[in-house]
Amino acid sequence: MKIVNKPFPPPRMARNQTPRAEFLDAHNEALLARCWRDKGDVHARNRLVTSHQALARASAKRAGGKGRELDSDILQHANIGLLKAADRFDPDMGFRFSTYAAWWIRAEIQDYKIRNWSLVVLPNSASSRKLFHNLKRVEARLVAAGDVPPERLVDQIATELAVTPEQVVSMQQRLSAPDGSLNRPVSDDGGTMQLQDLLEDPDADIEKEVVARMDSRTFWITMSAHLKRLSKREQDIIIETYVTDTPKTLDALGERFGVSGERVRQIRESALSRLRVSFATTATT
Repeated sequence: MKIVNKPFPPPRMARNQTPRAEFLDAHNEALLARCWRDKGDVHARNRLVTSHQALARASAKRAGGKGRELDSDILQHANIGLLKAADRFDPDMGFRFSTYAAWWIRAEIQDYKIRNWSLVVLPNSASSRKLFHNLKRVEARLVAAGDVPPERLVDQIATELAVTPEQVVSMQQRLSAPDGSLNRPVSDDGGTMQLQDLLEDPDADIEKEVVARMDSRTFWITMSAHLKRLSKREQDIIIETYVTDTPKTLDALGERFGVSGERVRQIRESALSRLRVSFATTATT
């Protein structure tokens, strides 16, 4: 007879270390709520809260996102919402505590998320909270449906969420740009320049800067007129190489236009020569 050494499974009661929450029927629930409201019975309040901790845990897990581990901070604020609900619950209104508590738990979690999203304090009005928590969902639904043209997307989101288009744009910018350190390098090329080095100098000559910006604006208006004399492909190559914040490589542009990187370089040099001639002709006329 072959003997297999297998661990003996512990009894079901030993494996379940977490005691099951007390179940409260409507009568006992109302009785505990009245004891806390009328007599300040902390034990009654604790029984009421403890029996609904599964609700707080489920709300915290759902707020953390599908597939993520339970966030202890979110769970803590879910329990805070549960305590706030117990403090304000009126059993004589005729509805169950879980219905009332679910709203307070969700509100507390939402406030926690808004407060911790950014170091910059976000507006905490009812409309701002609604916009913060529903913007991405509404935007994704409208884009997926394809019924709203891109130029009308912001207006449609504002209509559905009962806010102004300016509020939508502001929230989109906040949600798309997380906090970053001012000590972060400007580029990844090993340079020493940091973002804080690019901050505006309060002692700078504002009038001189305004004049420089006006000159720059005039230059780009003129440049735009000269670029229009080139072909569409030549314009794109010049812009993607010299104008955009993240210049494209020759190989990347080659893949885009279906030619080799060397051919892109030739087109670029030819376009630059034509631009120089165009500028020179304008300057002499």
